[in-house]
Amino acid sequence: MKFLALCAMLVAAMIVMMVGCGVDDNRSGGDSDSDGDSDGDSDSDTDTEDPGYFGAIQGRVLAPAGFPISGALVYVTNGDGPEIEDHTFCYTCDDMTGLKWTLSNADGTFFIDQIPEGNRNIVSRKGFYQRQRAIVVAGDSVLDVPVEKTTLPGEDSADGLDQMPNYAVMTSGPDYPEDMLAKMGLGSLTASGNLDTAMPFSFHLYNSDGNPNIGATAHIFSDQSYLNQYHMIFFPCINSGMTASNNIPMLQAYVSSGGKIYSSCWASQWAEQPFPQVIEFSGDDNAYNAGNIGSWDSYGTINNPEMRAWLDEVSVPNLLAGESLDYYPFTGGWCLIDSLNDTAYDGHGVLDDGNIGGPVVPITWVTDVAGQNGHPLTITYNYDCGKVFYSAYQVVEYSTSTQIRSQEWVLIYLFFEVGVCEGDYVPPE
Repeated sequence: MKFLALCAMLVAAMIVMMVGCGVDDNRSGGDSDSDGDSDGDSDSDTDTEDPGYFGAIQGRVLAPAGFPISGALVYVTNGDGPEIEDHTFCYTCDDMTGLKWTLSNADGTFFIDQIPEGNRNIVSRKGFYQRQRAIVVAGDSVLDVPVEKTTLPGEDSADGLDQMPNYAVMTSGPDYPEDMLAKMGLGSLTASGNLDTAMPFSFHLYNSDGNPNIGATAHIFSDQSYLNQYHMIFFPCINSGMTASNNIPMLQAYVSSGGKIYSSCWASQWAEQPFPQVIEFSGDDNAYNAGNIGSWDSYGTINNPEMRAWLDEVSVPNLLAGESLDYYPFTGGWCLIDSLNDTAYDGHGVLDDGNIGGPVVPITWVTDVAGQNGHPLTITYNYDCGKVFYSAYQVVEYSTSTQIRSQEWVLIYLFFEVGVCEGDYVPPE
């Protein structure tokens, strides 16, 4: 009896030792920066530390307005992650070595496993949008992260845990990107679908007369540092009160330092004149409305596979019979792109690793397959640390709507996408 009791005591002691050391067929140890911090070190733990137990998290990244965000960076830290710089900057993809991270799927969902249990922070980021929140990871379990912890913010917070881009919008009807920004969750809409300027909104408006709530257009070019406070500037169709030709050196410096330019239809000058070797518009490239051939409605094919997957989630269910990602509706085209040059400005393009070098190579996101068959409808190109985004069609054509229309979904995708880092996040081996 004494012998059996002694054996039982030994077995019990062995079990306690195994549990205390984290030995379990369903648990894994390892020591690749298991503190989960954001300092980019290769191993901040020691081999003598108890690795503890590991859990997993899952959730969904949404835009401020509630639709899914694809390709968002989601990672876990011990403390706060780094804040986004509050001005133009060169954004190459961070080294995620030792961190637990992933990119969200087309429907915004994500899953990360092998996270050391304990108090952690979760960071969700898409371009210049970032949210950080506290979570508690438990061993041998999957935490469903509440969606409010990973929804991208529609405004900055004083503590720096919520950040969104600094946007400047040049107002100029009948094209209204400010209405679309409100649809993204950065402001409120009136019953007719216009931005409600009587309510708070999270960007700056400029026009030629500087009326209340809106700054004078000229002021944005009063100083390079003032211009460079904005991560992205919107020049909509028929932008009045200012021309690109008067501000070329400042625009070039702005883009080179990391700024993003969006322009559409008649505002083609803002995409062409600072870097005239990239886009060849129909007719006179130097015209105020370079490429203007008159209005046309058309259909395009979506070229990018990630955009196609996302549009499958948010837009395709609302397409009409006969419409598809290869026959996608667009209205309000005005300026025709004849060709693109993929050998321009050697040394100012972005290489695959995110570094600067090689030529500037434009990307065609949408190609016309009907009214102007074979011509680019939507393009972007990098120059040094920044990017230029041009759309041959408007956000809207005269009419407004409280609904996000098909072509607006394409633009919204790119408004998030043009802010992402250059290069790639390298998956762990």
